[in-house]
Amino acid sequence: MAEYLSTSEVARYLKLNQKKVYALIASGQLPAARISGKWLFPKELVDRWVEEHTVYPAGGLMATLLDQLVVVQGSDDWLLAKVFDRFRSRFGTPIAAAAVGSAAGISALEAGTAHVASCHLDASAVRNGTKHPVYLFGLYAREQGILFDRGRQTGIEGLRALCREGIRFARRQEQSGTFQLVERLLGAEKLEPRWTPIGPFSSHLEVALDVRNGHADAGVGIRMAAHVAGLDFVPLAREPFYLVIPASLMSHRRLGQLLEFLVEELTAEARRQPAGYSFEALGRVQPLAPRSAE
Repeated sequence: MAEYLSTSEVARYLKLNQKKVYALIASGQLPAARISGKWLFPKELVDRWVEEHTVYPAGGLMATLLDQLVVVQGSDDWLLAKVFDRFRSRFGTPIAAAAVGSAAGISALEAGTAHVASCHLDASAVRNGTKHPVYLFGLYAREQGILFDRGRQTGIEGLRALCREGIRFARRQEQSGTFQLVERLLGAEKLEPRWTPIGPFSSHLEVALDVRNGHADAGVGIRMAAHVAGLDFVPLAREPFYLVIPASLMSHRRLGQLLEFLVEELTAEARRQPAGYSFEALGRVQPLAPRSAE
């Protein structure tokens, strides 16, 4: 049942004096109905009116949310997930991370449903997917290649060996950078895969474990996934991995804290030499204007 407020009640609700309430009615701004000589205010419409007149800081509603929560969508990465866990533990700030794929992460930024996108697409692809200025914050490069068990499959030295019939190929979701990498490499070699696709999978480790458990014969993923799952690995490409950050949020205190922590932790990780990672680009910042701005 709809709730209605009287003039005195709506004045208290909005923390205004009644004279100001009457002025808002007279100017046609505040939703109200005159019934039997008295003004009534539907509470739901009053709440909506307040919401419509709320002014958010630079960066919009997502910037306001950033004080309590960091939302990251995009590419899955084993090392980044580890560092995010450490950030939560040290600062108590939740990080909501979704492995939706690099392209989907860029779309989430554009839709205003993420603060940061983790990505390993080419910078030109990022530019094509954005309508607002962003920054690329470099983290590392990752080696991607074929994950397989040599005890079950032999003669796998490249993608061509996987394209034959009878091979069960663990594939990633279409919005992932790894899926797009495989498509590019197939096109470059003019290969037509006749494999049986298995999946799709949302992470490198899921691909590795599916191959390890014998549900698929091979897949493409990062070297670290092969290392963790005890699989063989044939390198195909080395790609930069970075965070895409809207220019409107780049100066936010919370993101500054996160980026500083990432540099600190990944500098320490570099000394441990994790399999398949290199850190020459760590902390490198590249402004990127959308192509539509040119």
